[in-house]
Amino acid sequence: MRVLLALLLTVFASAASAAEPAVFTKNRVTVAVVVERAAEGTGAQATIVATFTPDPTYPKPLHLYGIDLPAGGVGIATQVGLPPGSPLSASGPLTADKPTHVRDGLAVYPDGPITLRLPVRLPVRVAKDDDSPLATTVLVSYLACTADNCLIPVVNGKILISVPTVPEAQAVIAPVVQSIPQASQLAAAEVRQIVAEELDHRLPAASGEIAWRTPTTVAAVEALIANATGPVLLDFTGPSCLNCQVMEKTVFRTAEVRAALRRVTAVKINTDPPNDEMADWQQKRFQSQERPLYVLITGGAQEHRWSAVFAPSDSRQLAAFVAFIAGGQGVDGQGSGGFWWLAILGGLVTLLMPCTYPMIPFTVNFFAKQAGEGRKLLPLALFYGAGIVGCFIGLGVLITGVLGANLASLAGHPITNLIIALVFILFGLSLLGVFLLQIPLLGGGRGGYLGALLMGLTFAVTAFSCTAPFAGSVLAAAVATGSWTRAISGMAVYSLAIAIPFVLLALSPGALRKIPKAGAWMNELKVVGGLIELAAALKFLVIADHAWGWGLFGRTVTLVGWSATSLLIACYLLGLIRWDSDDRITTVGPTRLLLAIVFLSLGLWFFSGLTGSELGRVEGLFPGE
Repeated sequence: MRVLLALLLTVFASAASAAEPAVFTKNRVTVAVVVERAAEGTGAQATIVATFTPDPTYPKPLHLYGIDLPAGGVGIATQVGLPPGSPLSASGPLTADKPTHVRDGLAVYPDGPITLRLPVRLPVRVAKDDDSPLATTVLVSYLACTADNCLIPVVNGKILISVPTVPEAQAVIAPVVQSIPQASQLAAAEVRQIVAEELDHRLPAASGEIAWRTPTTVAAVEALIANATGPVLLDFTGPSCLNCQVMEKTVFRTAEVRAALRRVTAVKINTDPPNDEMADWQQKRFQSQERPLYVLITGGAQEHRWSAVFAPSDSRQLAAFVAFIAGGQGVDGQGSGGFWWLAILGGLVTLLMPCTYPMIPFTVNFFAKQAGEGRKLLPLALFYGAGIVGCFIGLGVLITGVLGANLASLAGHPITNLIIALVFILFGLSLLGVFLLQIPLLGGGRGGYLGALLMGLTFAVTAFSCTAPFAGSVLAAAVATGSWTRAISGMAVYSLAIAIPFVLLALSPGALRKIPKAGAWMNELKVVGGLIELAAALKFLVIADHAWGWGLFGRTVTLVGWSATSLLIACYLLGLIRWDSDDRITTVGPTRLLLAIVFLSLGLWFFSGLTGSELGRVEGLFPGE
């Protein structure tokens, strides 16, 4: 360790150096930007040096405005800045190499070139052996003027530059060196010795990697907690947990979080099968099956929790998460608003599905007959809605009851995911017309309250082939939290979103008759829905593949499948591909064109993931990659 740190200091003590400048020319001004590495003892410090040179061949001399010129007034301040999400971070104020003087009441620089300097902190490399530079952008703004008039301003012009990265070990050297009293008066060997002793206990590995512990038994976890000399962070995760993978591939790769994790005993606990013991321990010890769940155990067995999922670009949440790891501060929770919106929107979308729409004629005939017999429609409609809601709530109770209290572990089981994938494939092929799924009516010719209730049950059962994807999403979201009440209440909200419109329409059979009849548009909806369901099956096959090691359904195969499916749907909507049962497309209307563009964009976006682009939250679907 000490030898490595000494070598790092020795290498870093080389003279400041600069790469070839990046050049930007617009509106009679050339900006040359270069990144200068700092000298000894400054760790990851560097300086962006930007030289603004007005065109010397312009008929009249050009000058630029000062860096402190107020925004929104006359003139444009000469600026060098960093865009949001930049891997660089400013570590000092922007300065200029020349003073300003006042002209027409505004601060301006002398005619000719001006050089600005912005101190920055270099990014920490993720891969320990990858010392290749990182491409990023800086923003420049300026306004070139003569004594008589001004040219067109440039605001936030983008310049692509190349910046070096630094190892995590080197990035923490500078603060230590700066904390040494009278360091400049000590010999280099003495400085290296002090730095090595100071950092020896702070870096768990010379490579700068996070020293994750991955115990496979509860006894091993409890031993780590009991024997730890400092805080312990428990990370309850698993390959099937989408949000867990998203956090690991985004937030956990930031320099701030990595530095914080090196100061604690970091324990990764996989609660996916076959680690049922770990899942049961999470339920018993922490009364939760939520994932991701981060538990910080500090002195005195105090526990602090974090479960919120966020993007690393959210600086407020990122700072709070780092504070949480550092000492349990800034704890935030996972809100439930998204879950209820999923249930409501899932129910509303289900109303438009091809398996739901054919129930409209049955509803019309049933309630028209009841109205003709003089029965009151309101209680009948309520019983009808109760049949729909009761069926879906029963589904939630059945699943949670059969699976037991530990829903999260079963959600990650490869058999569960394989079954869901096969259901999606079955219903997808049915919607594409490969075969016909038929479910007999339960309502028959019964009337009255019992008939209305059975009609509601008939609706739910008959429409199940189209409701399964949406109802499954709601149940999966509930299962991820391990909550019985959420599973049941989620299904209640989902089914109410379906039932309420039908109850309202049932009160007026005449209104039901005005709904357009199913025709060619319904067949097209079935085809598009079938293709989407086949593509969705890949998500669940990925989890089964990862658990059983098939090596068939990884990131590449899935993205190829999604890209091809999206492009196929776009061509289908434009009429380039048609099924035998489809009508010929003679005119492409605006709605059809817009939908085609959406699917075409999705196809290209998925394809970009095959060329090295990061696809954000989608990357969380591919554990181990």
